[in-house]
Amino acid sequence: MLREITNGALVRGPLTPLGRRWGYEQPGMSPAPAWSTRRLRAILAAQAARPVAIARDGRRRTWMFEQRFYAEDDDLSADDVLALVRERERRVRRRLQRAHAMLAQDGDRAVPRRERASAEIRRAVFERDGGRCVQCGSRFEIQFDHVIPMRLGGATTAENLQVLCADCNRRKGASLQ
Repeated sequence: MLREITNGALVRGPLTPLGRRWGYEQPGMSPAPAWSTRRLRAILAAQAARPVAIARDGRRRTWMFEQRFYAEDDDLSADDVLALVRERERRVRRRLQRAHAMLAQDGDRAVPRRERASAEIRRAVFERDGGRCVQCGSRFEIQFDHVIPMRLGGATTAENLQVLCADCNRRKGASLQ
């Protein structure tokens, strides 16, 4: 399993007769062998393109990739580490997209949810309007329509409902005609 290490760091070691030494440190892990400045530069250049193994402590291997550190104990290859890192990034992006979609849906909830008119209200509106479309008089495909649309604060009451045929209801839409 690949885990990101958040408390690992490249550290500058002492100046020796061979030059400055560099290493990798992480709490609870044996210090990694020290590198020369030239070797450190090579690691930093390579890790920008693909994962580089920088330390080993028993079965545990530490990788550096895109300025981040990862640990694994499954003897993964650089290609395996790259695939797992990219898969983790895709999972995070999908999770964010879902979170944004849920947030947008929650914003839509500010609009009152349509509640079904009770049978008693529908019966009263149907009888009041004579079972015909109040606009064209048709008895075909009749529907109950909010005079003041729900999106504009209209209630589901007999006073705010009317009978319209499907064509008239589509033409009216969410307006106040």
